[in-house]
Amino acid sequence: MPDIDYIGETRTIDFLKKKRLTIYLPLTDKGIDFIAEKEKHIYQVQVKTSMFHRNSFFWFRLDKKKMIFSENTIYIFVSLPLSRHRFMGKAENYFVVSSLEIKKWLSEKKIVAKEGYDNIFDLYIFPDQENKKWTYKNKRNQLDWTKYWNNFSYFK
Repeated sequence: MPDIDYIGETRTIDFLKKKRLTIYLPLTDKGIDFIAEKEKHIYQVQVKTSMFHRNSFFWFRLDKKKMIFSENTIYIFVSLPLSRHRFMGKAENYFVVSSLEIKKWLSEKKIVAKEGYDNIFDLYIFPDQENKKWTYKNKRNQLDWTKYWNNFSYFK
């Protein structure tokens, strides 16, 4: 079975190409999966991918030591449902979040570190199909992720 991250990256690249972005693959993955360009705007893109877990949530892991925070760095979280399952009418869902937004959440402790690991952050994203909402939940923290859902407006 192919690596889940590879599947997420290739689907994201295919999607962005349809939006007329040019994609450049780096020789080594050092916190950035690929570079995207559109009309002289350059974006560094990191893709995280998850399948549906426990019939309840999507799970992504961030390692702060490997993250890049800059104005042109974007994280795309790809949620792949189990075969033939759809969320909010889609077979795959993307959450497009600026690295600076993630940095802010980390500094404000809106996203909590894994117990015993200061630089590891587990993101549990729960779909609410009835209300068409997506929510990060971990311990007592919650963030509404609905506005990042399939929002590719960062790519001008």
